[in-house]
Amino acid sequence: SASSRSAVPADLKKYWEVKLGGKLTQPVMVDGRVYVVSKDVHTVCALDAANGKTLWKYTAGGRIDSPPTVDQGRVWFGSADGWIYCLRAEDGVMAWRYLVAFADRQIISCQQPESAWPVSGSVLVHNNTVYSLAGRNLFFDGGMRLVRLDSATGKKLSETVLDEIDPQT
Repeated sequence: SASSRSAVPADLKKYWEVKLGGKLTQPVMVDGRVYVVSKDVHTVCALDAANGKTLWKYTAGGRIDSPPTVDQGRVWFGSADGWIYCLRAEDGVMAWRYLVAFADRQIISCQQPESAWPVSGSVLVHNNTVYSLAGRNLFFDGGMRLVRLDSATGKKLSETVLDEIDPQT
């Protein structure tokens, strides 16, 4: 939401600085942790908000182009490898992952391997449901696949294929 419930002082001061390397996403701060993605090295980093110390790092199977979604002690993000990942916020251990792509088929894009149906953008989490979309557009490679998953378990709740064949999509 790009908002803060806390008052922001007019005179800001730098408390710490960390060099993570690579192209970074916008940071997300939740419960004393700062989460940021190093896009081209496929890595989500959790930093201590008080001092910038790295708490954990997790490397996914493909490029991550957006900040993670953080709530209820979990960290969710999509990757260009076609998967959604759910990590425990406490230690970065994977709780579950789900293949949103139609199949685990890799291609080369921008000199990196990725799925023919990458998961781009942030993962939406609302009312304990994860929403995510994989694919490039409606007219190629079978279209796009939209899934709804249980946020705690990764169990599929529903799936919709969006393509040029079905006039409803």
